[in-house]
Amino acid sequence: MFDRFVKTLAPGWFAAVMGTAVTGLALRLIAASALERAPIVHLADFFHWTAIGLFVVLTAALFLRLLRYPKLVWETVKHPVESSFFATFPIAMLVMAGEWTIAGMDRAFIAPLWWTGTILVFLFSYAILFHIFTGEKLQLNMLTPGHFIPAVGLVVIPVAGAGLAANATGVMREVYFCMNMMGFGAGVFMYVGLVALTMGRHYLGSPIVGKMTPTLWVHIAPLSVLPLSLLSLLHAAGDAHAFHYGSLIASAFLGAATWWLVLAIAMTVKNIRDGQMPFALPWWAFTFPIGAQTALSMRLAEIMKLELLPYVGMTFAALLLFVWTAAAVGTVKALVTGKLIPKEGEGAKH
Repeated sequence: MFDRFVKTLAPGWFAAVMGTAVTGLALRLIAASALERAPIVHLADFFHWTAIGLFVVLTAALFLRLLRYPKLVWETVKHPVESSFFATFPIAMLVMAGEWTIAGMDRAFIAPLWWTGTILVFLFSYAILFHIFTGEKLQLNMLTPGHFIPAVGLVVIPVAGAGLAANATGVMREVYFCMNMMGFGAGVFMYVGLVALTMGRHYLGSPIVGKMTPTLWVHIAPLSVLPLSLLSLLHAAGDAHAFHYGSLIASAFLGAATWWLVLAIAMTVKNIRDGQMPFALPWWAFTFPIGAQTALSMRLAEIMKLELLPYVGMTFAALLLFVWTAAAVGTVKALVTGKLIPKEGEGAKH
């Protein structure tokens, strides 16, 4: 069974690690502002260790697949849509590094994880774009918000990296800031281009339905992660005035993310009513965007001393727990029934 799992492993599996780790991160931010924080902290600990467990198992399976089935891996790399999901592997490391930072873990553990994730995010983003730019061209209806994934990975770098930069000294401080700013700048540049392309798909192409429906929610991810990274970098730089104006910019991005959330929910409900949203691994795409939006809400509530926004953030957190549970239960059921680990000769329904 495990060998079949390895053979059919889709790169999107690491979205489960991203969604689980960001849930733990969001819950820790909520716990910091809650009166009865102990139950929330215990729940955050559950997601913390679940993310680690998932990451260890999936990483082992990924390397085994690379060793045993290199041709299958190469076929996925060449795929114009699935290749973008390879970036979820290093992004999972960066999200875990961010969650570990909020959890107060020793930087001796966080730094190696962050460096590995950062280097791989750069490598994967270059490799994915090089293949797309020089290989088979995407058709309009192949474009989905899932193509944001490499860009999201680049802007996630400062979420934990800015804190590492702030606590570094000498040349290493400059190295950390260089990596953070390069990732942030490259991610913003990619996002601007990709959002135009995906909006072109929404306006001019066919609707996004079926198993790719959850990718509609991926629009929320860069709108939430980008301001989180901006705030982290401004805080690390130590300029209070810049940080103040940065919080206003972040508030605008939160508004945009919330606006898109309402539209994404409406389109998702329509697809469900039309019977066009069967369970598939992309269901995990529901989790990370809402987790990032929850984290941004709680961060802004703390910075701007707002009283209403924490309740909005808790509402996002309730939605996050709902979609995480739906994705987790769906994954377990699909594993048991063989939809994700098919018998020899059958295709996996990723």
